[in-house]
Order: sequence, then structure tokens, then C-alpha cells
Amino acid sequence: MDRSLYIAMSGAKQTLLAQTANANNLANANTTGFKADLEQFRSQPVFGAGFPTRVYAQNENPGTNFTA
Repeated sequence: MDRSLYIAMSGAKQTLLAQTANANNLANANTTGFKADLEQFRSQPVFGAGFPTRVYAQNENPGTNFTA
């Protein structure tokens, strides 16, 4: 598989995971005691010859929003 296609697929997968978390947060916004999940993205560089400008997208779950 072409490496640039794999990198694009990686970004799309991470976006889908973030969208899932956002949908869960919206669906449970009025649920008593629900605490929303926080999502963020991080760029991971691709190491190797010929890849100085390519990065992977990585979705992270840094925690939960505990504010009321």
C-alpha cells in the first residue's frame, strides 16, 4: 500500500474515533452524573529516508471533564 495513502487512512481513523467520543458526549449530556470525555490530536512524525514532511495523526484521550 502506498505510504501516503496509509497516512491519510490513519488520520481518517483517528477522526472517526474523535467523532465517536463527541457523539457519546452529546448523547449523554443530560444524563445525571455523566462526565464528558476529552479528546485531542497529536502529530507523530514518520521516521525514515524520504519521509521528512509526513506525519501520522494520533488521537489521545487526556482525561475526563469533572466540572459540573
